[in-house]
Amino acid sequence: MALAYINLSSKQYFNFMCTSDFQRRIYHDTYREFQKKSKIYSLNATLHTFSDMVKANTRANSLHHKLQYCVMNTIEALENQMPTLQDEDGNAILFDFAELEIYASDLLNKAAHVVSLNYTSPKLVLHEIVDDLLILSYDNRSHVNETFIVKMKNDVMVNYQEQNALVLS
Repeated sequence: MALAYINLSSKQYFNFMCTSDFQRRIYHDTYREFQKKSKIYSLNATLHTFSDMVKANTRANSLHHKLQYCVMNTIEALENQMPTLQDEDGNAILFDFAELEIYASDLLNKAAHVVSLNYTSPKLVLHEIVDDLLILSYDNRSHVNETFIVKMKNDVMVNYQEQNALVLS
């Protein structure tokens, strides 16, 4: 019996202190794309930061999506496994989609470039909660899935999906 249907989300930040090849690729590729795509929002090079561009023209928010396109192949190389969230056995939690967000960027200072990827899992069945542990399984109606345990942390967000059902009496 399911207590609820949920999704788990986990965010990964990328800045100049990247340590892995994956992180460096996301960081450098998104900064290079920011340099190219932000020119139309920089008002003849008078605006240098992403926040100033958004203040001057809200259409600059489209840069979030434009930068995501340039790293889609890099994200696909993860094979839908969250690098930021594992179960208690060390297996990566799967994600359905990852969304890129620009936190800060500056055309004159690459070190100020900070982006994040927010990974969101597919629908999960929440079977039980024990202290800070979630007992879950993937929602796959075609066959019974094995349960796994995820320890709740500050950087994990739970999205609850309310189910409305008709009850006959």
